Amino acid sequence: MRNLEDIQEDEPGRHSPRLGTLLLFALGGGALVAVAALSMRAGKPPQQSDRDPLAALVAASKTEARPAEELAESDVTFPGILSDSDDPTTALAAVKDERGRLVKQDFALPPGAPTLPPPPTDSLPVVPLPAGSLLAATPVTADPKDGLTQVAASQAKVSDGTELAPMGSEGGYQIQVASFNNQEDADKFVNDLRKRGHSAYRQAAHVPTRGLWHRVRIGPFKTKFQALQYKRKFEQTERVSPFLVDPHKVKQQEEIRKAKIEARKRRMLGTD
Repeated sequence: MRNLEDIQEDEPGRHSPRLGTLLLFALGGGALVAVAALSMRAGKPPQQSDRDPLAALVAASKTEARPAEELAESDVTFPGILSDSDDPTTALAAVKDERGRLVKQDFALPPGAPTLPPPPTDSLPVVPLPAGSLLAATPVTADPKDGLTQVAASQAKVSDGTELAPMGSEGGYQIQVASFNNQEDADKFVNDLRKRGHSAYRQAAHVPTRGLWHRVRIGPFKTKFQALQYKRKFEQTERVSPFLVDPHKVKQQEEIRKAKIEARKRRMLGTD
């Protein structure tokens, strides 16, 4: 047993726990010192400086004002108006001198430019209104009250002395432009269309459940192709969208209508 106790006392690693404890105490003390130093440094107020970097930049960008007669085109720009200068360079400085008087400009008209205003005898060009404007006419345009509207209406009106186009007639392909329940309105519109060079005419027709109506048509046309070509041109110049009247379809619809009337009569006679 005594030899065993001697062996334990002589072990080389017996003093190692004391050394580790000392190292831990040293590290902890260093950490406390570092935290205390940082706390003392953070508590100090921030350093203040009287230098303004933005003001220095603005001052460096300013230039001394020059007389207006020495300014170049590159000096007179819109950003100059946004300057902080007491006397900014603006476009007005290019036409005024240091006393505020207008600078005399050397200006010459280009070759061939008119030197005098047009004579007062010039009148407004006569441009007839399209037929679509006549259909949409209101008392404001048909019977203007102010002088300017009266002048515009008179200049846009087709002259009464204009040669009329030949009146159209039934048969063949037709273009129906409008339909009126008043004969006078239909005749007036036919006359306006003839002044514009269209072979228009009025056709009275009894419409079931609606009574007597007056159709304004243009024609006749020999082929469907001619009628469609005329219809397309009419839409562009007169601002009206007419529809094509096909004689074959009209005849077919008329036969169907007569057949329905005959069938109705036979049913009525059968019930009697």
